[in-house]
Amino acid sequence: SYANTVNSQSPNGDTDGGCCVSVNPETLGYTPEQIIKAGKDSNLGLGCGNPLSFANIQRGETVLDLGSGAGVDCFLAADLAGDTGKVIGVDMTPDMIYRARQNASKRQFTPNRVQFRLGEIEYLPVPDNTVDVVISNCVINLSPQQSSAAERRRNNNKFKCPGHK
Repeated sequence: SYANTVNSQSPNGDTDGGCCVSVNPETLGYTPEQIIKAGKDSNLGLGCGNPLSFANIQRGETVLDLGSGAGVDCFLAADLAGDTGKVIGVDMTPDMIYRARQNASKRQFTPNRVQFRLGEIEYLPVPDNTVDVVISNCVINLSPQQSSAAERRRNNNKFKCPGHK
């Protein structure tokens, strides 16, 4: 199960395999440089693509990662958002949040730049009008309430994205 994936990782960063297309990051659209920068231990092979390839994250923006896992997309987004930006990762499992926070600490990210919050995508632990960009990597499709999750995100004013391209 997803919750057990974080605990099945070997000390060298390998997992028993992801849930999606491939555990090879290059197959999912990441460059080798991105994986080196994010750290192998932050990529557990649970995604199905590279949401950063089309997110158009700008310096100074606040990014929300739905289903942040061990942090791979958060760490790469933080690099794009720069020192004045912020990245918030949301995941539903305490073990994954713990792992992501450990990874952020190893990379010397402060909570002002990268933080991880326990929560579900249907009930986001994020104040209204605080997010510029939303990314997700193979998580929304796993929600048992997909239509209500999308509707809540639209109606809760979590995002202040007008004009973002």
